[in-house]
Amino acid sequence: MLFNRLLYLLSLLLTVLLLSGCGSTETISTHQKDTEIEVDGNLSGWPTSGALISDLETFSFYVMQDRDNLYIFVDFKSPLYNHAIENSGFIVYLSDDEDNKKRRGIGYPAGAFNLLRDDPAAYRDMTRDAEWHENTRNQQRLESLRDENFENVMIVERYDGGSSTQHGFVTFEQIEAEGLELAVERDQRYYGLEFKIPLNRSAPYELEPGKTYWLGFAIEPPEFNFRSTDIQQNQSRYGNRSRGVRSGTTDQRAQIRRHMGQFEEWFKIEIR
Repeated sequence: MLFNRLLYLLSLLLTVLLLSGCGSTETISTHQKDTEIEVDGNLSGWPTSGALISDLETFSFYVMQDRDNLYIFVDFKSPLYNHAIENSGFIVYLSDDEDNKKRRGIGYPAGAFNLLRDDPAAYRDMTRDAEWHENTRNQQRLESLRDENFENVMIVERYDGGSSTQHGFVTFEQIEAEGLELAVERDQRYYGLEFKIPLNRSAPYELEPGKTYWLGFAIEPPEFNFRSTDIQQNQSRYGNRSRGVRSGTTDQRAQIRRHMGQFEEWFKIEIR
């Protein structure tokens, strides 16, 4: 009898632990502020303690709202990720569809690799031929594109749950016409990125008060398809973090993306 009771209690404990480990993501209520703040890429004017939703070693994320707008601030704290976004861009996703959280996002800075997409042949060569990166002219081209990083805004869209990604570029005038404001602080050691997004269902996010959204931050390096021999010969291009990359194809390519700063962090926020 005692043995059966112990088994029952053990089974109940395991069930509780399992359920607690499978719980849904906590919904965060956005911090509210009565007046608009100036969007200048600086945290001055922000109620930082109330708006902070995550403080990582590499980034700090802040979210707040007033009656008409949602505000997002990303405080970069790592030289490695500073360099990663210059190449691959930084994407902010917002979606009310849990099954397609990456349906639409804004990339800013756009990233030199992404800007090269306007030349499909060059982009294909860059992702397939490791020797492309050794060419001085190609290096200069990427450096020139990095100089354009903050002059372009990238729109990322996935209409079918994520299997196909479309990248497009718009001007600041087009973004601002929808009421959205972007700013970046470039004169400090690491970047500070600030968003002001209207809550009037305007494109591209189509937000409105009284709803819950998935908010995601991502760095998405290209899918490089180098040959195994090329990867081994060019490990040094990805910095010291590429040490330990083993030969192999799929795993190797995934490791390259991680070593180039692949990043993803998600939150569930309630806009009031």
